[in-house]
Amino acid sequence: MSVLETLSQPLFWPYFLYITLVLAAVLHMLYQRRTPQNLMAWLLALLLLPFLGVLLYILFGSRKFLAKRNIPEIIIEPTNTTNTNHTQNNSLNHQLNQLLQANQIASTTHGNHSSIYTDATNIFNQFMAEIEQAQISIHLQTYIFQLDETGQSILNALSKKAQQGVEVCLLMDTIGSFNLYKNQKQLNDFVQSGGKYAFFQPLLKSLFNSQINLRNHRKIYLFDQKTLITGGINLSNEYLGSPASQPPAGRWQDVMLKITGPATNHHQCIFNADWFYTTNEKPSTKQPNPIPTPATKAESIQTIPSGPDIHNDPLFESLLHCIYNTKNNIQIVSPYLIPDSAIMNALLIAIKRGVTVSIVIPQKSDHLLFDIGRISYIRELAEQGGHIYLDQSPMLHAKLILIDQECLIIGSANLDYRSLFINHEIVNILYDSEHIKQMQQWVQALQKNSLPYQPNDSKLYRLLENFSRIFTPLL
Repeated sequence: MSVLETLSQPLFWPYFLYITLVLAAVLHMLYQRRTPQNLMAWLLALLLLPFLGVLLYILFGSRKFLAKRNIPEIIIEPTNTTNTNHTQNNSLNHQLNQLLQANQIASTTHGNHSSIYTDATNIFNQFMAEIEQAQISIHLQTYIFQLDETGQSILNALSKKAQQGVEVCLLMDTIGSFNLYKNQKQLNDFVQSGGKYAFFQPLLKSLFNSQINLRNHRKIYLFDQKTLITGGINLSNEYLGSPASQPPAGRWQDVMLKITGPATNHHQCIFNADWFYTTNEKPSTKQPNPIPTPATKAESIQTIPSGPDIHNDPLFESLLHCIYNTKNNIQIVSPYLIPDSAIMNALLIAIKRGVTVSIVIPQKSDHLLFDIGRISYIRELAEQGGHIYLDQSPMLHAKLILIDQECLIIGSANLDYRSLFINHEIVNILYDSEHIKQMQQWVQALQKNSLPYQPNDSKLYRLLENFSRIFTPLL
């Protein structure tokens, strides 16, 4: 058959277009240096779902921003509080500090004071108190903001402060806060009071530039640029509120971290970058000088952002380094557990080294697909000697990792591919012995109120578990 005859075949051009699109997608994946798990999952989707797989990749396949002009990479500069001698007192602290600096995140700070809260009512009271006390600025960044009873109370308090002349900026993720995004009239009174709001990655914008998959999952709540509230909590009834506003099913288990000190400057830097990317405006207030804290409570904190706007993958690298350097025990609390192959292998090797690996996850989370996707990983960890606990509360949403007696990792990131490689996230690493002891006791209480994982012995069920593992990197 001649070339002209081949070109005239009715199926030639659709087939040629399909192959071209698949090759373009593969080249894009190779350029972004994806994990083998994710690469193979997308290849299967492209081959098994002709054209539909390509469309899905265009919409949801991006892991980093497609062009540097879309957003600058966040580079965290060192503060004048960093003390090299102090950092070297803790070997893991020192090693992570070097790792973060290599990733252009010089985020180790000293002279901080922090508190950890696990009670939803106490968290709400602390949050409302900080709003009330703010005199200059309130900068809030969240994934979910719902105008239920709790959300409306927060919005009313923010409107009141805006009327008083306080700069109030509210940044929400479009997908996470979709109910509010599609009915923005509910924010009219807030705007009329002088407040500002924005939605990260609006739908039309993110659809056209293939960034709809790049969600902002960070929780950064800054007051007068000197007090920070962060962790896993979103702003709705499920997470925090007064006893009278508690939902019928009960509140979710979560953790809040409150920080004063130089670590707040790094969070302000990240908020400013996200706000500027979304609004093309900069918050008008100036960065304050670091706040001195008592020498008896000079805590070291490392702030680690991750996401499409961060150079390389410092959070993933830090977690991997911590797991490989654990000597005695690892305690993990995560609502969604779908680790990539590197993290999974590190945990399995830790178990073989004699490290006690304990993981607390919800009996049933709020995402069925994640519950299905996690099963094969849970089984493998349990079969190798890991301890898996199924929490019985309405929903366990806290995200934290305890490494020996050395450090506590706490923030917005889950232990899954989406949090480690796609979402905009932020965590803090604490080295304070009192906080480590406090959270060890909290995790032990969770374990006592949990059920031990019992694998299903059905061979068919096990086959389905392993089959689901093929596609879990796409969740």
